[in-house]
Amino acid sequence: MTVFHTKCGSVTIRIHDVDHGPPHCHVTGLPQGGQVIVNLLTLTVTKPEGLSLPTPVRRVLRDRQEEMLLAWENVVSTDRSE
Repeated sequence: MTVFHTKCGSVTIRIHDVDHGPPHCHVTGLPQGGQVIVNLLTLTVTKPEGLSLPTPVRRVLRDRQEEMLLAWENVVSTDRSE
């Protein structure tokens, strides 16, 4: 399940309802394939490191950052330290 879901062309951005910190989203359907994880606080790709996102995707992340951070508040943490 997800607490946030949006699309940017063929790219899908999701926040799962059960996940681990830090706040992040999963981005799939990128032109280069695979999945990346983006830190919601910095909007940088954390896994795999160093990958850049297409400009339209970066724009959607920036424009909806506050909404995604609010959605993250509904995530059930799987972190053992919390």
